[in-house]
Amino acid sequence: ETTKSNTGPYEGPKNTKLRSKDFRLAVHHHGKAKVRVLKVRHTSGEGGGETHSVSEYTVHTRLFSPEYEKVFSLDDNSDLVATDTQKNTVYIVAKRTEASSPEQFGIDIAKHFLAEYPILTGCHIEVEETLWERATVDGAAHEHAFLKKSPEMNCAVVEMDRTEARGTETPAVMSQIRGMTILKTTQSGFANFHKDGYTLLPDCDDRCLATELTAEWACDVGFFDFNSSRAAIRAELIKGLFGPAQGGVFSVSLQATIYDAACLALTNVPELARINISTPNLHYLPTTASLKALGVVDPDVGYVRDVFMPTSEPSGTIFCEVTRE
Repeated sequence: ETTKSNTGPYEGPKNTKLRSKDFRLAVHHHGKAKVRVLKVRHTSGEGGGETHSVSEYTVHTRLFSPEYEKVFSLDDNSDLVATDTQKNTVYIVAKRTEASSPEQFGIDIAKHFLAEYPILTGCHIEVEETLWERATVDGAAHEHAFLKKSPEMNCAVVEMDRTEARGTETPAVMSQIRGMTILKTTQSGFANFHKDGYTLLPDCDDRCLATELTAEWACDVGFFDFNSSRAAIRAELIKGLFGPAQGGVFSVSLQATIYDAACLALTNVPELARINISTPNLHYLPTTASLKALGVVDPDVGYVRDVFMPTSEPSGTIFCEVTRE
């Protein structure tokens, strides 16, 4: 005999609380993470064809309202902007706008939330851009084909608040580059640092310098040409990290190099207000000792500069923030 399972809704008691006492809810917010969207822009091309350009974003939203304390403490979901609604908003804003930069896309999403939902007092929008570059076929740029670039990403964090007296405030925007992976195979050293009984690292006047750089910056309030600013700041960072194409520039330490690059950016990008740079080391260690032990390299030969062992752990972590004032 077969027994039929009860597939209907639960009909027993629905006790929603186990606690016997309420405590102060100090901080609360809710949002949607990892909303992915591809925006394809269409422009008329030569001969009646179309040329496409693309932006792929991953969006994280976070909404704030003191009214939402009731959702946590009173089992009251009324007026709550659901996380599914937040996900759908990303697609709606992508449809209605050009979504031409992570900064502007984040601003447009933030403005939508505060315009649509008076209950909200603020929002936090993070946008990460996966970079695609136009494919080239037989020396010509393809109309609608793209190749994914390196792990480097363009990102932005937008925060926007509403006050009862002033209405919706100007968004605070932080632009970012994440995952810019760089390598110099010479013109780098590290010497004259403090040494004691715990130190094994010798002085070095020629080494590989490599890092996976993250840079974050803010421009003057009211400046919205984000793509041109990003391109200019990135170019100055590359110049500061590498130096001239012929000969480069010597790096006394990664600290000195990233400070120099930040100063170049502030000097040559007038709208830039401040910039911070984070650079965890990527190590490329010489294999001289191993090659000598294997008899591949003459024991009397010094530092061998052509074979290195890549490693990223453990890594030093270097950070600085440089401001115009």
